[in-house]
Amino acid sequence: MKLKFACLLIYLMAGTACSYESLTITGRVVDESGSNLSGVTVWACYSGWGWGEEEGYLVWDKNYCSETTQTTHEGSYIITFKGPVSSRLKTSKDGWVQTQDYHTAHSRIVLTRSEDHSFRLRGKAKQRAQEHRRRRAEESETDYYCRVVIPESRSINLKYQDETLVIIPSFLESDDKSSALFAVLGSARAVNVFSNETVLRVNGKTQASSFSCKQIETSCGLDVHFIEARTPSLNAWSDAEVELLAPSIKAMFDLNIYTYSAHQ
Repeated sequence: MKLKFACLLIYLMAGTACSYESLTITGRVVDESGSNLSGVTVWACYSGWGWGEEEGYLVWDKNYCSETTQTTHEGSYIITFKGPVSSRLKTSKDGWVQTQDYHTAHSRIVLTRSEDHSFRLRGKAKQRAQEHRRRRAEESETDYYCRVVIPESRSINLKYQDETLVIIPSFLESDDKSSALFAVLGSARAVNVFSNETVLRVNGKTQASSFSCKQIETSCGLDVHFIEARTPSLNAWSDAEVELLAPSIKAMFDLNIYTYSAHQ
């Protein structure tokens, strides 16, 4: 059975390689404005069964490619290739990128300047980040904190009351702007003691504020406690150095001030 299967694969490989008629592929390479691009390296490829040199065994996606050619001053190219009409067209030119797929049926390939492509990718990534950070309709403050703030924050492990507390050092202002939340992972007992002694400092000065531990069911899926800090508006601290101090263990760390976009 194994011998028959191997023979069948060899037959298929040989049949595939020999069954294609020679194609003459012509076309033109242009930039996004439609101007011809010369000196672009162009070639055609298709995938099929073959012996993978790196893998050392038969693979189904081995690439078979034509010889390369370069576009003329008019941006034109000619490729002679024995392959299927569905073969892919590939290009290469310093400072330019091919941003979409082209096949032998396409007679016009459009390339984009690398810097323009990178700029657009950054813009799309920024837009996705803004959409991700936008607070969803009916999403509570704590659920937003779990979905957005915790994954984007670097946690701090703090040895406290003979156990380890995990502090999420990011303040999120409440809807009414009268308080802010930050999250702590640990036992309820240790978190309560921690919240009772915590001191808030802004630009090195102790603030008149109070902290309280809130037991809230959230979407975090973790043993997360939220500490609510009654504070003045955080808007005044946008450029300030905000710190939390735990006097009993002489631990102090910076707090990030986190805000979110309005509901969608």
